[in-house]
Amino acid sequence: MEWSENGRTLPLVSYLARAGWRALDASAEPGDITHRQLLVLTLLNERGELAQRDITQVFGLDASNVVGLLNELEERGLVLRRRDTADRRRHIVALTPEGALVLDSTFTRLASIEDELFRSLSRQERETLHLLLLRIVTSG
Repeated sequence: MEWSENGRTLPLVSYLARAGWRALDASAEPGDITHRQLLVLTLLNERGELAQRDITQVFGLDASNVVGLLNELEERGLVLRRRDTADRRRHIVALTPEGALVLDSTFTRLASIEDELFRSLSRQERETLHLLLLRIVTSG
């Protein structure tokens, strides 16, 4: 694929993300989590307990897809769902200690994938890229 130097950035970011997710899923061993599961566990790790509806809104997914994803994670003991005591219609989702362990091991796998994906960048360039992307994500 040919990329223009004066083209847009978003297609490049999207391409890199898809390549990374494909590599993560391809490297999975039995018992490893998928990239979609990683996104949910990371969200819970960073923000703490969340209403199931909030997870749906963050990812812009259909509620039934989120339910299926959470069912998989709950069956493995990686998240815990409980009814909200203030509103029995809501489910609160929390990361379990086992979920945190799986998340850590997945980040280790992801680090090697990133090393391969960003091999043409120096350590300093990688850090700069990370900081720039983090600034974009946290400013919105």
